Amino acid sequence: MSDVSEDFKFTLKVMINKEKNKVLFAESDSHFVDTLLSFMTLPMGRIIKLLDNHYGEKAPAIGSLSSLYHSLAHFDSAHFVTKDAKKILLNPRSSFEDKYRMLKLDFIDCQSTEYLYCFICSHSHEPRGVSIYYDRPYCRMCLNFSSITKKDVLKLDFIDSKGVFISDKACFIISDDLQIFPSATGLFRIMSVLCIADMDEADAIDVTIGLDEILSLLKLSFIIPTPLSFLILNKTSLVLDSGPKTLVSHNEIQENPEYKKMVLKLAIQKSKSKVLYAQAEEDFVEFLFSFFNIPLGGIGHLLAGKTCIKAIDNLQRSIAELIGDKYFKSPDMKMNLMKPNLVHGCVSEKYILPLNQECLPADDSNNIEFLPSTKFPKGQGKYLDGPLAYVVMDDLTVTPLCIHSIVSSLQEKNIPMSDVEEMELQVGLKEALSILKASLTSTSALTDALLNSMPIKHPKREV
Repeated sequence: MSDVSEDFKFTLKVMINKEKNKVLFAESDSHFVDTLLSFMTLPMGRIIKLLDNHYGEKAPAIGSLSSLYHSLAHFDSAHFVTKDAKKILLNPRSSFEDKYRMLKLDFIDCQSTEYLYCFICSHSHEPRGVSIYYDRPYCRMCLNFSSITKKDVLKLDFIDSKGVFISDKACFIISDDLQIFPSATGLFRIMSVLCIADMDEADAIDVTIGLDEILSLLKLSFIIPTPLSFLILNKTSLVLDSGPKTLVSHNEIQENPEYKKMVLKLAIQKSKSKVLYAQAEEDFVEFLFSFFNIPLGGIGHLLAGKTCIKAIDNLQRSIAELIGDKYFKSPDMKMNLMKPNLVHGCVSEKYILPLNQECLPADDSNNIEFLPSTKFPKGQGKYLDGPLAYVVMDDLTVTPLCIHSIVSSLQEKNIPMSDVEEMELQVGLKEALSILKASLTSTSALTDALLNSMPIKHPKREV
């Protein structure tokens, strides 16, 4: 059985420079590295929920994603196609749920699969259907909806204890900014890569890492370029990550010609060259909400390892380049971490970002079928019920369109109508990736992602 526990603690051997109050590097076994790599498998909505639950009002803001998440939380459920659609966005599943149960430290609050069975159908002595969607489950044998009831979650009698993502035999070096190397890389090579000039004055200390520290490390990874020093040495002053916040400019980006671009009406404050808000249809709002389903590693893949968050980019680079193929449990494991799949059934029918969703699994040993959605048999549908127009603020706060509220907001901010200009913008893949990137680090995501970066046209005036 699994020995996963919230009480488990890791012990790290940490080399520090006392004079500079800085961590040089830490040495650990594979179990701690498995936990670090699990960060990259978590959907963004799950990360925000974990930090909110742990820190409450003191939870850190992750760019504009936090304000987007909290506006979703306050959304009336009547705007969604079902009452559970909103819940899935707020607490999205991961394609790695089975792996989370194998981690030594239970910090993720992994979601158990809900097994259902039909008490009418004679073929249903064993569980046959698994609910992974936000619409009604049904029995495939008798096509009955009302006969479905829950059955206890099946327990795993055996869990592979030989590592989760990487082999449990090796030890690893973790830098202050979360670069991960096998210890076999060698001291002098690691010193060279990390630009450590002198180890003569270094001191070794043992550090215990538990649940609170892991969640703190997850938090610090988004806001600090050197999270280990701040975690281990209890630094009080934060030097926020100030990496270059460049827009997406991949030459290899190719638009899908079958995809209809989303249209925004931007209200821009001319005197400050700032987006005040955007008027959008439900397709753009669904696109924004889809950020919460994307694993952190998937975002790193979409942005070519350049999220502008140093520690996160280093974790992505560690998987791709530094750890080494032979240390992963399998070649597929490395690829799945570099480009994690979306959970089957969470993708909107107008999904624009080039990430794959997982295939429906099969479990013949337990006679279980993973049933497709009744509404969206191909695993694609929608979350929001429409048609309805929305207002998206610069920090990605979303509300249903209300003209009175817009006028009141402009008046409260003392922004005269003469200082506001409306422009129309088409959002394709390049713009979508720019918004995703800006949302990670900026509280003015629309301004940073869209203004002065794309051709904008004035809307036609009706006579």
